[in-house]
Parts: sequence; C-alpha cells; structure tokens
Amino acid sequence: MIGGVLIILVAIWIFGTATQAKTGNVIYWTAGAAVLFLVVQYLFIQLNIVIIDGYGSDVSVEYDRDLTDIGARNTNAGGIQEGFFGTILGILFEILPPFMGFLSVAFVRTKYMLKEALNLKNLTSGIVAMFISIKNSFKTN
Repeated sequence: MIGGVLIILVAIWIFGTATQAKTGNVIYWTAGAAVLFLVVQYLFIQLNIVIIDGYGSDVSVEYDRDLTDIGARNTNAGGIQEGFFGTILGILFEILPPFMGFLSVAFVRTKYMLKEALNLKNLTSGIVAMFISIKNSFKTN
C-alpha cells in the first residue's frame, strides 16, 4: 500500500523535475524511475524474506514458504519476530523496501538527471513544489 502511493508520487516528482530541467525524454525518465522503484522495492522485499527465513525458530509446521507477504510469515513461534524487537523489526521490514526504492530514484534523479552533487538537500529537492502543484491542481478558477 505504501509502495503503491509512493510510486505514484515518485512518478509525479520525476515528471515535474524532468519537465523543469528540460532534460528531454520526460516519459523515459518517468517510466525508468517507476521501473527502478519497483525493482529495488522487490529486491528489498526478497531480502526481508531471506532474513526471516534465515532464522530457523520462526519456522513451524504451519509455515508456508510460498507466502510472499512478510506479515503472513509471522508464526508467533518465537525468534526474530517475537517481542518488542520483533515488532520494531517488522515495521522496518515494511518500511525499508519503499524507502530504498525512493532513495534509489532520488540518487538517479540527482546524479544523472540533474547532474548535481549528492547531499540531502539535492536528493529531496522538488518534493515540496510537487505537493504544492498537486494541491493547486484541485483549485478551480
């Protein structure tokens, strides 16, 4: 859910940046950013599954390795997803894939599209303007 909303916002962000920077091939930049976001998010979801599968105490008789949802893998049998640390780790497992997808798109946008130095300000530039333009798009004259 978070990833779906975030990929739409990333596509709007990249489209606006490519239009303002006059980079050309705006649609290619936008589509490439969306594909990069999805690929990185998928890879980090698979990494999360490998981490969870690496702990043998999480696996019980009811455990189904074919489940692709990380939340469905919690068996409450102890191990990595048990207790306070397990709750925090579960939250990180859910937030990390979309965040890393966003970070990879921000890196490509800053380094290759805008050709600017890598710092926090350049990585996140244009996000506020994007939200303002989205807000203004709902206004009627």
